[in-house]
Amino acid sequence: MKKIIALLLAVILMLSLAACSASTADNTDTTASAVTNNTSANTETQTQESTADKKILTVYFSAANTADVDAVSSATPNYDGFGATEYLAEYIHSKVGGDIAKLTPVKDYPLNYNDCADAAKKETDSNERPEFQALDINPEDYDVIFVGYPMWWYTLPMVMYTFFDTYDLSGKTIIPFNTHEGSGDGGTYDDIKELEPNATVLDGFNVRGSSADEADSDLDKWLTGLNY
Repeated sequence: MKKIIALLLAVILMLSLAACSASTADNTDTTASAVTNNTSANTETQTQESTADKKILTVYFSAANTADVDAVSSATPNYDGFGATEYLAEYIHSKVGGDIAKLTPVKDYPLNYNDCADAAKKETDSNERPEFQALDINPEDYDVIFVGYPMWWYTLPMVMYTFFDTYDLSGKTIIPFNTHEGSGDGGTYDDIKELEPNATVLDGFNVRGSSADEADSDLDKWLTGLNY
């Protein structure tokens, strides 16, 4: 009889311990889930706040004095009076806010496509640094700088080299974007990293100049991926 009673007590004790263990596990899972969710929410909030705190500039070169040429690799159309690169710059600016500045060369490029191509080729071959008109702002005062340009002879327009030579963007975040007609970014994002080795250069956005006005949704996805 004593053995039977002892056996029953042992069974009751085991069932009690199992119930407690399950309850503890449930509480642990619930707590872990809450911590994970709170951490995720806090990270997202911090990202949004940190992005909001950044001083943003969109700066671009688009050969604005030229009616029918924006990139040497193609005759780039205008959209509502904007060259293709300028169109992208204005769209990005409308989404991310901050300030916008246009690089305007001191010496105008020819309006004729072939003449403009020849002028750009001479600049590239001689590694020139064409001057641009003084900006109303100082890019060094900004935290995040979107930098736009067309592809000229499969590389950056030489005026962009002048820009990077002029300003020290150390510690800044540089986000490039460009138009082209088949050359993509042409390795220019890596070139920018070399020109500004102490800056953080993110993955850029490129699109055919002839399709710039159809890139809004792709731009939105790109900007969203960058938390803008």
